[in-house]
Amino acid sequence: MSHGKSRQSRAPVKRTKFRPRMLELDILTLGARGDGLATHEGLSVFVPYTVPGDRVLARLEGRRGDGWLAQPLEILAAGEGRRAPPCPYFGRCGGCALQHLADEPYLRWKERLLEGVTAKLGADAGVLGPIRRVAPGSRRRATFAFARQAKGVSLGFNARSSHDIVDIAQCLLLLPWFSELFPPLRALLTAVCPEGTRGDVSLTGTETGIDMLVEAESRLDLFDRQRLAAFAEDHDLARLSWRRPGAGAIEPLAERRPPMVRFSGFTVGLPPAAFLQPSLEGEAVLTALVADAIGAGSPVADLFAGLGTFSFALAGKGAVRAFEGDAAAVGAAARAAHGTGVRFEKRDLAQTPLRPDELKQFRSVVADPPRAGCGPQAENLASPGGPSRLVMVSCNPATLARDLRLLVDGGYQLQSLTPVDQFPWTAHLEAVAVLER
Repeated sequence: MSHGKSRQSRAPVKRTKFRPRMLELDILTLGARGDGLATHEGLSVFVPYTVPGDRVLARLEGRRGDGWLAQPLEILAAGEGRRAPPCPYFGRCGGCALQHLADEPYLRWKERLLEGVTAKLGADAGVLGPIRRVAPGSRRRATFAFARQAKGVSLGFNARSSHDIVDIAQCLLLLPWFSELFPPLRALLTAVCPEGTRGDVSLTGTETGIDMLVEAESRLDLFDRQRLAAFAEDHDLARLSWRRPGAGAIEPLAERRPPMVRFSGFTVGLPPAAFLQPSLEGEAVLTALVADAIGAGSPVADLFAGLGTFSFALAGKGAVRAFEGDAAAVGAAARAAHGTGVRFEKRDLAQTPLRPDELKQFRSVVADPPRAGCGPQAENLASPGGPSRLVMVSCNPATLARDLRLLVDGGYQLQSLTPVDQFPWTAHLEAVAVLER
């Protein structure tokens, strides 16, 4: 049926293929990920491994959000804040983003990540405390990518925005024992993994020795298992486990001693793949900030409690109820907490947050959510009649800002915000926020 309109043929839309271009760019500032920011044709250009004041020759490589991404090719003029990076892998390894930035502008940039949070909340500038630092060379856990090739095994970190592996002999962020383990670990993976295998190795230093987890798609025969058990013996590992990707279940292949960690004097068995603060120093800083903020504010709820990093630190202050979604973590922490007045409960707070009526029984709440933030739990915390004091521990300034906005709109006032640089030379920043109403 005709509706009085003739059909008109449309010419096909011609799509032009993006062609990389060479540009000279002046770096104006640093973005939230640590990339230098320039402008081109009114749009932001993100240029990694540059500092404010640099003039660089760069190749425009494509879009990133509402701007462009460019690869630096040559430093034409160096900004005042530039320094020689201490690591020989910097610029290839994707682990660090800011080793080329001098110490003072580096610290100032990290502080600005939280200045934006306080500004959006309309909080007094005085609530932002001095940054607390954790030194490089103190990290006790890390996950490495590996690839079994014809010539052997590449073991290290992924290159920036790539699946390519940068083979490393050491990492300046890690405790020294990591680099001592790399050569025999490469030999082990070469022996038990067929060519073409890719996977990850997680290493964690505990009170009783190294806990090692290999995740790879490799079917282990009896001889492979014997090699793995011998490796654990030869290098005095506490435990060595294996998991096939997607399988979920972790198979312990050698447990010579149960891996144990200590929180405020309490000893907890470490389940395989459980979350642990990356350094003892960082853990101590965060724990002290949380304990000081809570004071005598019992009863306390510890949300997203993990193995009880903060729960055990608060054990002497009164009743503590700790909520955590991981069953293995809850079981390990509950065994250690027997008779202490700290009660651990399994609860997925992302799916089933504590309701406002449940929160009313607590005088204080500690929350240490994953990078995604508190989500629905923040909405319930902001409801009337809830706890008078909140201590929020965050590893993501963006989701922290979102959660704090909900809480401030719900009647809380931000009392203090302390940045903690537990991930040197990266764009990651932790923070401890204290709120009251």
